[in-house]
Amino acid sequence: MKRQGMTLIELLVAFFILTLISVPIYYLLKDSANKRALVLSRDYVKQEANKVLKLLENDLSQARKGTFKQVSDDVIQIKVRKPGKKEDEDVPLSYLFVKPDLIRRFDGKQWMVCRNVEAFDVSTVPDAAGRLVVSLKVKAGFDGLSEAEEPEFSQEKLVVMREDSSDELDKYWRDVGDVNKFFATQGSIMAGVKADAKKLVQDFTGEWSAAGADITKMTVGEILKVRDELMRGLKDIQSSMGKLDTDILGLSADAMFERNWLGKMSDSKKNRARNVREALAAMKNKGDLNWNRVKSLGGSGFKSGTVKEMFNAKSELFNSGQQIVKQLQEFKNNTNNVANLDLSDIDFKKWGM
Repeated sequence: MKRQGMTLIELLVAFFILTLISVPIYYLLKDSANKRALVLSRDYVKQEANKVLKLLENDLSQARKGTFKQVSDDVIQIKVRKPGKKEDEDVPLSYLFVKPDLIRRFDGKQWMVCRNVEAFDVSTVPDAAGRLVVSLKVKAGFDGLSEAEEPEFSQEKLVVMREDSSDELDKYWRDVGDVNKFFATQGSIMAGVKADAKKLVQDFTGEWSAAGADITKMTVGEILKVRDELMRGLKDIQSSMGKLDTDILGLSADAMFERNWLGKMSDSKKNRARNVREALAAMKNKGDLNWNRVKSLGGSGFKSGTVKEMFNAKSELFNSGQQIVKQLQEFKNNTNNVANLDLSDIDFKKWGM
């Protein structure tokens, strides 16, 4: 009868062969896992760094003028306008770095921004008002990597604090991007153009209504007074239109496009900003107004808010001028031209008539 089973020697030989095979496989699998963890970790620290830098840039760029300070080695602080509050009510916003945690504090609350920060520093740029350099190093690793193997990602980013750098970047700038306000140029706030134009028309409409109540009883002097008021109104609107076009042509490219991380504006963006300015200023008649054309000239990355407000202000001026020209026509007809009202100098096409 034949014997079944394996001898001890055979078992030892099989175990030895299995060991020879399994050890390389183990190290191969471990090396593959480490490489995968390393790749994933590199992607992770890069994403974390970009997330932190984006948040910092957003906060620091909106710092109120002159409020940035290094409170201590671990804390930087700025002041920002809290949404819904008045312009002069500033609220502190700070970042606390306690390695490896970076914490954001605002309005009595705090958030953990990142738990993997190896180094963090924010410093001013000498001889460059309103510019900060943010230095950040993030270090982290997934399971399977030793501390020595954990990848690091370091990056520096230039951040422009808009209010502090406004005089240098754009002498016409006022709260661009903050951004419930409009553009101010040479001390005059163009945000009021639309309201002023409407008030102008209302005032002259009131004059006409009072005169038209019983026009047959009006003296020639009263008729001339209403005529002069209406003509002055149209002249004021034309003057405002000219100032607005001047402001449009003086608009900074920074109101339309973001600078790169070095604080520079590309030639492409400068050219597109010039095209936008010239196109909007060249719309001399009400029928020329075309927002889609302006927007298309801006192209990719175009921040349309400020330009759109200027476009709307120009449209409102055209509408106001059109109303006054219509009142002048009506006034001439109803007075049987007693005041010898001459409308031949009015460019009716300009006002969409």
